Amino acid sequence: KIVLSILAGTTLARLHGAFPHARNIIRAMPNTPGQIGAGITGWAAQHPPTEEDSLLVQEVLASLGKVVAVKESELDAVTAVSGSGPAYLFEFTAALREAAETAGLSPETAHLLAVETIIGSALLMKESTLDPVELRKAVTSPGGTTQAALESFSHDGMRAMVARAVEAATRRSRELAQM
Repeated sequence: KIVLSILAGTTLARLHGAFPHARNIIRAMPNTPGQIGAGITGWAAQHPPTEEDSLLVQEVLASLGKVVAVKESELDAVTAVSGSGPAYLFEFTAALREAAETAGLSPETAHLLAVETIIGSALLMKESTLDPVELRKAVTSPGGTTQAALESFSHDGMRAMVARAVEAATRRSRELAQM
């Protein structure tokens, strides 16, 4: 049989110890948007899978959304980016909503604007041939409101903060593998 695991931080070697007679072991990291078929799952195999097994794994995981095969050594980063990533987006959305309320919008309007802005922007990013940076530039008028906000993000080190968060999550995933 093939064993398919979604246990974060549980290595293929550790899984092999629990399932020594498995034909192959697959370690996968889905994310919560998979609940609605809009997720992405990174996966790695203990041994190179046969074409048939690879298609089977792809088919099972595709029920959650998109699928990408990676090296096991990359799964900690997959966990930090796409496994934990929905939480980062939810946190940003909550911050945007709270800021909208502070700016004077009702809680209902603030929630609607924050959530729909995130959804619409994500869909545009998915459908566009432009890089996210190019899409950001298309919204930014020199000297305008968006530029002021982006300069605030830059001053506060937003990209460095995101890099540190992904690094922390990757490190924690590696630590879990050692437990």
